[in-house]
Amino acid sequence: MSFNLYYIRAAIQERTGQVLTFDRIRQLLLEEGLISQKELDDNPMAQEFDGYGRYFATEDCSVEVPVNPKRFIPELIEEDFDDEGYAQT
Repeated sequence: MSFNLYYIRAAIQERTGQVLTFDRIRQLLLEEGLISQKELDDNPMAQEFDGYGRYFATEDCSVEVPVNPKRFIPELIEEDFDDEGYAQT
């Protein structure tokens, strides 16, 4: 079974006006027998999003700018490409 706690929280908030914590939502789902602990543990969408940092922990996040970077731009793109047709007065 796949479920998304963000959608469940939004539905609860829309219906009741209450914003529940993810811990409380998980607890209620378990108490009501709507999910099992295994389903809760196995579903990545049952956890609160903690950012993208773990995916990029080993990334340098920098680039080397090559010498003469314009050589990588196709010849079809002209210098005044962005101004074409918009500078009409």
